[in-house]
Amino acid sequence: MGEMKICIICHSESGNTRHVAQHIASAFDAHLVEVTDTASYNRLTRFFVLCKMARGEEKTLIEPASVDISGYDLVVFGSPVWAFKPTPVIHAAIDGLKGCMGKPAVAFSTHSGRPGQTDETFKKWIEDRGMVPVAVTNIHQNDIENEKKIKELVALVSASVKV
Repeated sequence: MGEMKICIICHSESGNTRHVAQHIASAFDAHLVEVTDTASYNRLTRFFVLCKMARGEEKTLIEPASVDISGYDLVVFGSPVWAFKPTPVIHAAIDGLKGCMGKPAVAFSTHSGRPGQTDETFKKWIEDRGMVPVAVTNIHQNDIENEKKIKELVALVSASVKV
């Protein structure tokens, strides 16, 4: 098991997605890359603009612009849910991947209401880059401290490693 190399790529605004990603990272001694939005938005309209971009499945400027995952056996993506979709930041991260062809991928999202089309959208973006979506799931923000829910997510990643 220790031979498996896992890369976790996440975008987190409030810290919920980062929190979950850190749990997974520590369970597998995985490499965690947090991707951030580098585009500048008006402070007041930022969230509305970004939700509109999320709905339209647009991408934004990110740091790091590209992650090379060729040395990893599995990649895990984490994103908050905005307007029932993953964020423009994680979309740009998936789009900018290097060495991702044929890689198994797991994706999770954190949400405060309903995940909407997040799971299907994640799956589509992963497949569009030639990766294999092994598991896609979501976790309510009220459950991010729930040990049972986190264990379920870790078990999901663990099962994906064996594929």
